[in-house]
Amino acid sequence: MAPLRLLWMWLLVAGIHGVKDGDMRLADGDTANEGRVEIYYSGQWGTVCDKLWDLTDASVVCRALGFKNATEALGRATFGPGRGPIMLDEVQCTGTEPSLANCTSLGWMKSNCRHDEDAGVICTNETRGIHTFDLSSELPAALEQIFESQKGCDLFIRVKTKEEDELGICAHKLILSTNPEAHGLWKEPSSSVTMEVDTECVPVVRDFIKYLYSRRIDVSLSSVKCLHKLASASGAKQLQSYCGHLFAILLPQDPSFRTALDLYAYALATRDPVLKEICMQFLAWNFRALTQAEAWPSVPTAVLRDLLSRNELVTPSELAVLLALDEWSQERRISRREVEGLVERVRFPMIPPSDLFTLQFNLSLYWSHEALFQKKMLQALEFHTVPFELLAQYRGLNLTEDTYQPRLYTSRTWSASVTGSSYNPYRSFQTPQHPSFLFQASSVSWSLVYLPTVRSCWNYGFSCSSDDPPLLALSKSSYSKPTIGYENKALMLCGRNFVADVTNFEGWKALIPSALDTNSSRSASFFPCPAGSFSSFQVVIRPFYLTNSTGVD
Repeated sequence: MAPLRLLWMWLLVAGIHGVKDGDMRLADGDTANEGRVEIYYSGQWGTVCDKLWDLTDASVVCRALGFKNATEALGRATFGPGRGPIMLDEVQCTGTEPSLANCTSLGWMKSNCRHDEDAGVICTNETRGIHTFDLSSELPAALEQIFESQKGCDLFIRVKTKEEDELGICAHKLILSTNPEAHGLWKEPSSSVTMEVDTECVPVVRDFIKYLYSRRIDVSLSSVKCLHKLASASGAKQLQSYCGHLFAILLPQDPSFRTALDLYAYALATRDPVLKEICMQFLAWNFRALTQAEAWPSVPTAVLRDLLSRNELVTPSELAVLLALDEWSQERRISRREVEGLVERVRFPMIPPSDLFTLQFNLSLYWSHEALFQKKMLQALEFHTVPFELLAQYRGLNLTEDTYQPRLYTSRTWSASVTGSSYNPYRSFQTPQHPSFLFQASSVSWSLVYLPTVRSCWNYGFSCSSDDPPLLALSKSSYSKPTIGYENKALMLCGRNFVADVTNFEGWKALIPSALDTNSSRSASFFPCPAGSFSSFQVVIRPFYLTNSTGVD
């Protein structure tokens, strides 16, 4: 029995290790030529969504499994719902691909489908009569060895910086000519080509050229910018796109914020609005940590100006914003006009009167810009002491302007937190009705609860659909004036200081995104949380005047 047991275990292990990304199988069919389509990726099997699923796509599956063609492309989980992640969505094949992995799609594990939309196929009973022996997976390593040998070359690549020649690499035209990613490397027939690169990118040039051989490369926080830059300059569109996708994933790995500031400068230089917004979103949501970092004094004026213009700036209070600006200005040599332009973006009406009074004693900027501060403080005191109807009538103020809107204030005055565990899922707290001092004596009571399952919704008296959990529920249990509305937000926290995402409360609920972009039925967090789950959730109460007096919470 022992030899048979060992043989069975060997076959099992061999079978597992023989599976590679892109392999496919049919599951739960009555015969071998039909079933639910499943595809292997990153150590697990998953299903395919039936959106855009057609006979051409189904035929790719059938031919890969040894059948001649597909006779039916089925959806709506005809062969029953699968398990695990939904690997591919909106698959579109030309019919010649060896696997669905080679067809266009939304990408691995990017889907809004559920398992009741799993795709299936029925293949012809007739097999192709062809059996494939495939060692092509060894090809990338073999091509890398050819490159590393630096022998038998017919193309010389000269790597040059502004200062001098830094590196010489020999390559093989025939190999590079088979890869569309390499076609932009040399535009005219020649035995040599010059690559002009920044000095900081010289260390990754060899890896980039090796990628053009093997079509695979490791990308890290330290290399992503240079690889994106080299790919952009050389026309390697796929690598450029891949690195662009990685910026949001890798950015949170640097708590010093220097990478975010460096990538912001790179985005400006390359006129990349998407990368610029990724950097600004990260800095805005993690503004408090930024002001405490060593990099704070080196933040460019343009970045700070942009940050101070944002509603979704996460900070303990508006006073904290002003104090951080004061500290920043002491380390910078900028003009009086630039400083006043930044001070103008501070929302003085959101600062309580007692804190406004202390500015003259605690702020170095105050006396050097006294007239501006007195003007802004008068504006704030009017907001705190005059009913908004009179401000609108006699001052003509537009109270929907950003100056009169709160940011994402995380002090206890305006926020509360719960953890994503069963030990502390509920929190009750109170906030003022409104930032105006007119409402100092009145407060609003709130209840916040983390709901991981439909059953937990029932337990706390909420009605949830099966698609809702996990979510946060926020309810107001006391009266507030009909002239005040609330636009509340939920912060997804990863670790102690890292804000990974900010979501809206739609009515009483805020859906929680997937922390790692692996849940096919849930949208992904803007910035992934490496831990795989959020450490806690923080709700921020944001009151505002309803100038038409007809809004609802």
